[in-house]
This record gives sequence, structure tokens and C-alpha cells, in this order.
Amino acid sequence: MLEMFSFDAAVPLHLFEYGLKRERTEQHWHSFFEIGYCLEGRGTFFIGEETVVVEPGTLMLFPPYEPHIAMAEAEGCRFAFVYFSESLFYPEDRYLLRPFARAAIWNEPEWRSHRPSASERPGPLLAAMLAEYESKPSAYGPLLRSSMLTLAVWLYRSEEARYGRREWRERSDALERLRPALEAVAERFREPFGLREAAEALSLSESRTRHLFVEGVGKRFKAYLTFVRVQEAKRLLATSDLSVTDVYLACGFQSAAPFYRSFRQLVGFNPQQYRERYMGEG
Repeated sequence: MLEMFSFDAAVPLHLFEYGLKRERTEQHWHSFFEIGYCLEGRGTFFIGEETVVVEPGTLMLFPPYEPHIAMAEAEGCRFAFVYFSESLFYPEDRYLLRPFARAAIWNEPEWRSHRPSASERPGPLLAAMLAEYESKPSAYGPLLRSSMLTLAVWLYRSEEARYGRREWRERSDALERLRPALEAVAERFREPFGLREAAEALSLSESRTRHLFVEGVGKRFKAYLTFVRVQEAKRLLATSDLSVTDVYLACGFQSAAPFYRSFRQLVGFNPQQYRERYMGEG
């Protein structure tokens, strides 16, 4: 994992409320799944190259490795967030994670059109889960698993209705087929690693692997690998005293020029400026 985060020992799940800031920062990603639900206010999410306006009732799904960041359009934009690992679900139930194959957004009218029953509202369910998670009464873990299973079934049925079974399964299957390569990148990005190694992880040709990356994560392989390396560089610049040279070597870059070029393109600052800015905010 590139992020410094660990789940509660009792259940691989983390819930919290968060007020979005009005300043936009750099996109990030996680190695776990994420759900966001707008409680109040208005904000904007930047998901890769896409910009999405969110309002109360907006439900957002993020798969692992999906770059995103959010900002409030005014004070008082609050979200409920859920982070969870696929291990929260038993193996026979993990097909319910297919709605997370790509980032997905549901505004409240869309949700009501597919889930008209008043008993299938994400807001009350997430509020009850958050209260359970914060108080942690006895046997709270199984109850949270049950609630997440309920929400996952609602999402599965809604996504299936939204796209139609054939198109939806094609979209979701691409990321699932790509998962071994994504895991290989996460484990080996610090060393020389190319399309050939990714193809080997999938037991596919390089040509098919190249297409699968575009289908699964919306990026070419090289762009995705560079993004992962820059994310780690940001972490090291913010949390260590390593020199910039040591940072880019530790992240898998072989020389300074491609590192500086990629960092500037993705972050908007050079590495020294990013470190100074981060330290200044701290």
C-alpha cells in the first residue's frame, strides 16, 4: 500500500465524516475501495480528467487505484466516507464489488429512479453504520458487514439496471482481469518494470495487456506506472529527509529528467516546491 493507513482489527472497514476544503490539492488514490456520500453543501470531485459536481444525496464509488480529489464550493460541504477492503466480503460474495470496477456517481434523483423503495436509501443506512462504528458496541463487526452487504446488493442491482447486463459486465470484468497486473505494479514499481512484466502477471500478450489497461483504469500502462511512482515520490518528499535524487531512485525512476518532467505534469510543482509547500502547510 502506498498510503499510510490500516483498518480496525475487528473489521476491514473505516467510516468517518469529513468537511471538504475549499482549496484543490493533488489527486491521490488508495489500494482499498471507497464510498463517499454528500451529507450537505456543494462540492466538486476531480476524478482523473473528469470533473463532477456533487450535492446532498450524491453517492460516489471509487475502486482501488482510481485517482481523485475533492474540494468544497462553499463552507459547510460535508461527506460521509467509507473505506473498506475486499476481505470485508466472503469470497462467494465478492461479485458484488463489480459496481466498483470504475468510479461511479449516483445523484439522488438517479438513485430514486432505480431504487424507488424508501427503505433503500443510502443516507440513513450510512448514518446508522457511522454511529455503530463510532460507539463500537459488542459484536459491531458482524453488524457492519451485514450493512455493507445490504448496500452492496443495492448498488449491484442499480448498476445492472443502469447499463444493462451485457455492457455492465464488460465494464466490470476489465478491471477484475487487470487486478493481478495492478497488484504487481504496486509491489514492484520501485524496480525496473515494464509492459512485458505486466503482461506476464496476466499471462497475456503485451498488446492485449496494453488494451486492458485502457479498458480497466482508463490509462495507458506507462502513464499508470508513472502515476504510481509519482504518488510514492510525493509521500517520500512529505515524510522523509531523503534528497530528491534518492527519492526518484527509490520510486523506480532511472534519471532526473523524466522524474522532474512527470512530477511537474502530474503535480503542478517541481519536487522542491512540493516539499516546501507541504512543510509550510504542516
